[in-house]
Amino acid sequence: MANTKKVIIVEDDRDINELIAYNLRKEGFDVEQVFDGLSARRRLAEEPFNIVILDIMLPGIDGFDICREIKENPGQARTFIVVVSAKCHEQDKLYAHLLGADCYLTKPFNLASLLNAVRQISANFDKEFLVRNSSVRV
Repeated sequence: MANTKKVIIVEDDRDINELIAYNLRKEGFDVEQVFDGLSARRRLAEEPFNIVILDIMLPGIDGFDICREIKENPGQARTFIVVVSAKCHEQDKLYAHLLGADCYLTKPFNLASLLNAVRQISANFDKEFLVRNSSVRV
């Protein structure tokens, strides 16, 4: 991967968090892990991330609020959000998408599906980067 993408995993289940982190690192992503909503809010305010893997039911602040805060912040509005949650009702999925989530996977999720979603998002980020850079050339 030419440009390393920064990913933050916001998941309170340590086993799931570690599983996702391990596999994303194998794919070449720069991964940071947090385990609650307050830590996520703090880290997202300190540093930009390309992709957020986000659980909804978190201690402190729920994932819906984190998603909304990311998309309302002009400096983070282009951050891609992949929700991974046990909340499986259609209204939860719709609400997450209305708040700006790009992808919603329900638990138990297929790890290959998550990795594929992150790869596709990453590929789109690369394409957009190329388009933006090519438009600057004279």
